[in-house]
Amino acid sequence: MERKAFDYAPATVADCVAAAERFAAAGNDWHNHVLKPDCLLNPHPGLYGLVIENTTTGEILAYFDKINPIAEEKYIVELRHGKNITQSAGSDGGDAAKTAEPALLGHARALTDEGADWHHHMLMPGCIFNPNPGRYTITLEKSGGGAVLDSHISDDEPDAVLREVEHLFFTKEGVG
Repeated sequence: MERKAFDYAPATVADCVAAAERFAAAGNDWHNHVLKPDCLLNPHPGLYGLVIENTTTGEILAYFDKINPIAEEKYIVELRHGKNITQSAGSDGGDAAKTAEPALLGHARALTDEGADWHHHMLMPGCIFNPNPGRYTITLEKSGGGAVLDSHISDDEPDAVLREVEHLFFTKEGVG
């Protein structure tokens, strides 16, 4: 992945929340992106970003500022994927379940355990940032790393993987 410019309507955090609610109510295909100040996808390094992308209508809204809208981001993620998306599913299968899970989850857990600042992207099949169009891609970035550390690519929406990653991320950010 590499930093790239994209067309968007500048928005406030409230505009982004309202758009997400409007897109969800309309049944549109939409998703959001959390962009940390040093994120590879962030066209405004040094600022936090919140992007709402509607792949049904092509509408993209983006907020960029020094203030991290983490609580609103969590609300939007839960609006898009359901309230339980930020809660750990736990492990009921013991070691066998852990060996079957993608390496990306182990990597995210290790970064969390070491106290590293990291974030991820859930790139939907039609997402403007997705390097694998038509497939679901979850990427993992460590702050200051300047590269994607790990990726999980699938043909089906990876709900279980995303749920654990979201739980780790928002818990680490203090809004878990």
